[in-house]
This record gives sequence, structure tokens and C-alpha cells, in this order.
Amino acid sequence: MDQFSENYNDQLSEAEKLILQNEEDTQLKENFASLSKEQLVEHAQSLLHTTNVKQAYATLQEIRKAFDLILDQERPIQIKEWVNAGNEAKDFVAPQDELKIKLFEVVQKFKELREIERKRAEEEKVLNLNKKQAILDKIVSLVDSEENENSLNNLRDLMRQWREIRQIPKEHQEELYTKYKFYLDKFYDNLSKFNELKDLDREKNLEIKIELIKKAESLKDESNIRKAMISLNKIHDDWKNTGPVRKEISDEIWARFKSASDHVIDVQKTHQAEIETQRNQNLDKKILLIEKAETAITALPSSNKEWNVMAQEIDQLLEDWKKIGPVPSDKNEEVWTRFQTARNTFYAERKNFFKKIQSDRKDNLAKKIQLCEQAEVLKDAQEFMKTTEQFQQLQEKWKTIGPVPEDQNEIIWKRFRAAFDHFYERKNKWFNERKSQESGAVLAKEGLIAEIESLAKSENAKFTFNDLKALQQRWNDSGFVSGKKFQSLNKQYQGLMDALYQSLRNVSNAVRESAVKENLNAISSSPDAKYKLQSEEKRLRELIKKIEDEKSTIENNKGFFQHSKNADAILKQFDDKLKKSNEQIDKLKKELQLVIQAKKANA
Repeated sequence: MDQFSENYNDQLSEAEKLILQNEEDTQLKENFASLSKEQLVEHAQSLLHTTNVKQAYATLQEIRKAFDLILDQERPIQIKEWVNAGNEAKDFVAPQDELKIKLFEVVQKFKELREIERKRAEEEKVLNLNKKQAILDKIVSLVDSEENENSLNNLRDLMRQWREIRQIPKEHQEELYTKYKFYLDKFYDNLSKFNELKDLDREKNLEIKIELIKKAESLKDESNIRKAMISLNKIHDDWKNTGPVRKEISDEIWARFKSASDHVIDVQKTHQAEIETQRNQNLDKKILLIEKAETAITALPSSNKEWNVMAQEIDQLLEDWKKIGPVPSDKNEEVWTRFQTARNTFYAERKNFFKKIQSDRKDNLAKKIQLCEQAEVLKDAQEFMKTTEQFQQLQEKWKTIGPVPEDQNEIIWKRFRAAFDHFYERKNKWFNERKSQESGAVLAKEGLIAEIESLAKSENAKFTFNDLKALQQRWNDSGFVSGKKFQSLNKQYQGLMDALYQSLRNVSNAVRESAVKENLNAISSSPDAKYKLQSEEKRLRELIKKIEDEKSTIENNKGFFQHSKNADAILKQFDDKLKKSNEQIDKLKKELQLVIQAKKANA
């Protein structure tokens, strides 16, 4: 890469940094706090017709913040109305807001517009790239063709066309310019027949570059850093698009241009540092105003007069804010949002105060009437435990509600208390009846346990699985027992029933073994006993191997889940399967042993 490109890119980077640090000041945005939701949506919809999509979208973001703040202020009121209607606060569902839907539609349309704008810009850059590539191809053809009296004029025309085309994709800028400069230099180096024209053209290029140097030098006095850097970038573009000068002064003229550019950047960087210092000082001043506003709203007034005095103080803070200059761009949004939040919070609370104070006692009466109605609905409920919790919650809600009109105070309290007394009288009566019923259930369960114990101790007792299921049904039908007494009785019952079920399983295994022996005796008496016994042995060995293979698979799968979420429950399932597999293998091995014994006896 040549010297110019390297230094140009360095200077471009510095210039772009300074441009980004000096975006147009938007620190005092339009105040939407005083607008209603309808007005905010109407304002947002009007932005769809603007031509400056970027600026309109920034305004839309401020509208959304103001809209969301109103929603936040509405939410507590909606929740109170929801609860007053007899619902649980945790089950609250915000009502559908048609204005919110309309605002969302505007936001979606803006996203589409921004995407269209982005694609259009990208397509234009690609189109410009193709145009410049086509011009470069013509320059290459001009360099490679035989020189004639029109060659230089043709090159000038192509250079003019090149200059008229602006932005191309950034990733192609360096490569394309390098080729462009290379073929320009090559053209002029090869130009021999028309030296007078060549020298004249290079002199003209020199005049242009000297003028660009003067323009660059004049920028050091420009007070607007953003304007200075944008102008410097434009001068650099013009320098790139200007043809070569005489070789003997090429380095000198470039050195002058670079020196001028560096000086402008250094001056503007110094200026920028001074601005940043001032902006940081402004930031400190604005943070002080924010802290005053935030401190003010931590202790809100309790009277009409106090609210009006504080409103004057908050308004004065805004006037003071306007007198302070801009802050660092990366803090601009943060401090303004924080200041606006404090102000909006104050005015929202002030509005709520004056609205609330007018109908506070009537609202309290309406809330307590709702609690009475809820208590009267609950007073005849049959689910005593759950309803007791609901009555306790009603009591807590009652305590949080302020006073009602004096003439209604005793009336509303007696109504509320009457529902409570009615419910608790019913509850006490029900618990007394249940205690007497429970004593009978204890006797029934103890008698059933004695019956099961007798059955378990009897050596000649005969019973089936259906008999045990019948005992289980009798236990379930014997009545309700609560607390530790139930736990003690249930433990005895479960232990006895488990033992009976196990004895039935043992009997089943013995019957199975007897049946296998009878089958083997029948096989041994047949003419082809040897063949049938071998086939049976093979069948059992294959079945044992199949189950052992399945067992290995289960053990491998178990290893994968040892460290997973809910591992205990999953591992228990694997352990149950393994236990069942082991039991099956044990039974089959016993059968296999009987077959081997039959083979030996038949040999």
C-alpha cells in the first residue's frame, strides 16, 4: 500500500472519532410527559410521514417511554380495582389496551421503514461500487491501449465520472482506490507522445492540490468540530480523486497536505478535550439537579399548599437545567432519562394525590363494602381450612383500608363482623362433630389391624390377592383419622399388608417351580426327550442372555443420568427395572438348573 493510503486511513479514523463525539445535541428532548396516551399515539402516527427516518425513530423512542410511564402509573389503580372486585392480586391480568396495540403497530412500521432505508443505502453502495469498477475497467483499457491525442481527455472524463460517485461498501474502499491510483500513475508514466499535455495536466493537478491544502489549513480555525472533520474528510476524498503531479514534487506536496491535515486534527482534538472538560462540568451540575429532584420526591407533601410549593421548585430545576450546556454524549441519554423520571414521578404522584383526596373516604367505604360482600359469600363455605385462610386475608385487607364516612363506620364494621361470627360458629361445630366421628374410625381401624395380625400369624390361613384388596378397601372405608394417631395406625397396617403380599409371592414361586418340574418329567418320558431337553436348555440360556444384555443397557443409561436434574427420581426408575431383571434372571436360572438335572437323569 502506498504512503497516501496508510496516512489517509489513519487520519480518516481520527476524524471519524471526532465526528462521533460531536453528534448533534439532543440532550433536551421534547417533553411528552404532559400528553395523554391518545395524544402520544397520534403524535407517533404522524411521524410515519416524515422523510428523516432516523430522527423520527429517536422521537418515537421518547414517545414510547412516556407511554410506558403512563401504563406504570395506571397499573396500581388497575390492580386495586381487580382486587376490589374479589380477585387475587397475584392473578391480575392487565386489560387489553387498544392504544398500546396502535403504538406497537407504529413501532413495527418504523422497523420496516428503517430496514427499507438500510437496504436502500446498501443497494446504492453496491451500485456505486459496480459503477466505479466499470470506470476502473475503462481506465485499465485506456492504459493498455495505444496512446492517441484523445487519451488524456478520455482519462480526465473518466476521473470526473469517478469523483461524482460517492459512497461504496467500506470493505472495498481501500482495494478499489489502490487499483485506481496505480493505473492513474501508470497512465501518466506511459504518456510520452503528448508530453506538453501531460505536463499541463500535472500542473493543473498541482493547482488543485495546493488549493486543497489551503482549504485543509483553514479548518484549524473552524469552531464546530463536527463540521471541520466532515469537511476534512471531503477534502481527503477530493485529494484522492485528483490526478498525479510531477514526480519531483510529489512527496513534497503530499507532506504539506498531510502536515495540514495533522495540524487540523491536533487543533480540533485539543478543542475537543476542552469541550469534554466543559461537558463533564455540565454533567456534575446536572447530576446535582437530579439529586435535588430525587431527594424532593422521597418525602412527598401531605397538603395542597405543600404540593404547590414543591411544584414551583421542580419547575425551577427544569429552568436551571436548560441553562446548562450539553454533557458527554455517552451520558446524555442516561442523565436526561433520570431527570425526567424524577419529574414525571413527582407530577404523577401530585395528580394522584389531588384525585385521591377528593374521594378517599367514599372509596374506602366502597372497598369495605366489597370485603363485606366477599365475607358474606364465604360464610357458608364447606372447605373450612381454605376458607379460614381467606377470612384471615380479608381481615388483613380491612386493616390496610383507611377510614370511611363517620356515619357509616359502625354499620359497616358490624356487617363485616357478623359474617365472621357466622362462619366460625359453623367451623367450631363441624370440628366438634368430626372429633366424635374420628374416635369411631380409630376403633374400626384398630379392629381391622387385629384381624390382619391374626391372619398373618395363622399357618393354615388361605387367602388370595383379591382377599388382600378387599382388606385394603375396608381400611379406606373405615373413616377419617388425623395427625399422629393416623400415622401410627397406618404404619402398623402397611407393615402387616406388606408381609401378607410377600407370603403370596413366595407361594406363587413354589407353585411355578412345581409346574416346571412336572413339565420336565413329561418331557423326559417322551421318545425324543434328549432333543426336547436340549432345546429347552438353549431357550432358557438365550432368554437369560437377552435379559442380561437389557440389564447392561439399563446400567449404562443410568450412568448418563447420574448428574442430571431430578436425578433421584430417574435413578429410582432404573433401579426398579434392574431389580425386576435380577428377579427374572434368578427364576430362569433355577429353571435352567432343573433342566440340566433332568438331562443328567435321562443320559
